[in-house]
Amino acid sequence: MISKQKKSHRTGFTLIETVIVVALSVSMLISIILLISSFTTSVSYQETFAQSSGSASAVMREIESFAFPAKAVLTTHTFSSATYTSSSTVLVLEIPSIDDSGNVIANTYDYTAFYVVGTNAYRLLEASALSKRFSGTKQLSTTVSALTFTYDNVDLTKASIVTIDLQTQAYVKQNILSDHRNEQIKLRNY
Repeated sequence: MISKQKKSHRTGFTLIETVIVVALSVSMLISIILLISSFTTSVSYQETFAQSSGSASAVMREIESFAFPAKAVLTTHTFSSATYTSSSTVLVLEIPSIDDSGNVIANTYDYTAFYVVGTNAYRLLEASALSKRFSGTKQLSTTVSALTFTYDNVDLTKASIVTIDLQTQAYVKQNILSDHRNEQIKLRNY
């Protein structure tokens, strides 16, 4: 008689196989979490750096756009809300007014002041009724740590060059990201 041998077919996983699969899964999950955390931190640093650097660029562009065509640095000017005096922390300019085509209007001027309150940089503009420019206050930045102006002449009415030193700072995860700009601008219409 021929005996029948039973072949056993194994189904399922052994304990060791299960432990290995769980260990590999946990290891991959930890790696993914660390990768996402690292990516999030990197994105936060990049966004904060862009904010600080972009803020510095915006302030410098705004000052340049008014200082280049300026006729003079003013010692003082009374705007409708207050009197501003040029100093190491305030810049007051007299700018020829322009019409809708960008042409200078003879003997007509707009006045602007650049200053900082806390970490906010502002531009105050008082435009002539004939000017294309609009009067008002514009916030230029919220990340300024220092803004200083120096002039090529102690007598501000004779100053033709303004040096701007600007520092911005932004905070991310208890770290400070900063940007420092320094530029010398010659008043074109002096």
